[in-house]
Amino acid sequence: MDESKNFINKKNIIIVGVVAFIVLLIIILVLTFNSTNKNKKNNNVFEEDDNIFRINPVKNPQLAYYNFRGEEYPDWSKFGRVRSNGLRVHQGVDIFAEPGTDVYAVADGKVVDLYVDKTGYGLNFYLEVNPADLEKIKRKHYKPKESAREQLYGPNYNPALPIKYIRYAHLSEVKVKIGDEVKAGQVIAKTGTTGNASGTHAPHLHFEIAFEMRGKGLINRVDPEMYFKIKNGNNLTKDEKKIQTEKSKTQWFEPKGYDIGFRTKSIFFNKEKEEKNLKGLKEEHKFEKNKRNAQKISRRK
Repeated sequence: MDESKNFINKKNIIIVGVVAFIVLLIIILVLTFNSTNKNKKNNNVFEEDDNIFRINPVKNPQLAYYNFRGEEYPDWSKFGRVRSNGLRVHQGVDIFAEPGTDVYAVADGKVVDLYVDKTGYGLNFYLEVNPADLEKIKRKHYKPKESAREQLYGPNYNPALPIKYIRYAHLSEVKVKIGDEVKAGQVIAKTGTTGNASGTHAPHLHFEIAFEMRGKGLINRVDPEMYFKIKNGNNLTKDEKKIQTEKSKTQWFEPKGYDIGFRTKSIFFNKEKEEKNLKGLKEEHKFEKNKRNAQKISRRK
């Protein structure tokens, strides 16, 4: 009787063991299948982004790895609340570039503004492009780095309005003028250090994308990395990191004379001011007209 029970127990243990093994094998197969599909999906996404033809603002674009003090801050040049522990917002990207680097038109477009802003952006200009051209190169699977407080959209972003303005800043020279039609891939400027505080480090091109212009800059801006593959600081090769490291040791001073021949205010700023003045004149005219009408009625009485 005891032998029969022992046999049954052993048999049950073997059955449980076999069942457990089969279940474990099924789990491993499912995990392997999901992992393979995930990798395949990621590869497809990578290939999709990689196969889209883009003309970058500079060749081999890399985000500036160092900040203006020459300190190692690989997320400092990204878009969003990436500075001073989220207290300071950066509404463009800083693309590493030695002064004198060729700058390209990223799409066909028209130069709509060009001026010198000595308080921050230096020699800079705006290119108006076809929103459809930007939509073609949009990275649909791009996600911001949440740990760095990176964002996709600036304040008051309205998705109903088309993205159509591009800003290039800190230039040393420009090869275009307002009203010029440019072609994608055309060299339109040279990078510099203009607008930066004297003694700054890490020279770069400040690059913005938005759907509207107001005052001295753009509003309702979006993250340029949604449209352009810009190598992030932590993905730099040893040679690329070495070059940026060496350049961060140099203090770059704002060149003299770059502002000669250029305006010091945006035409959009002037236009806004004119519209405000015109509105004031209209209201004043309306007030005077109502006042005269009231006086006429008073006399009739």
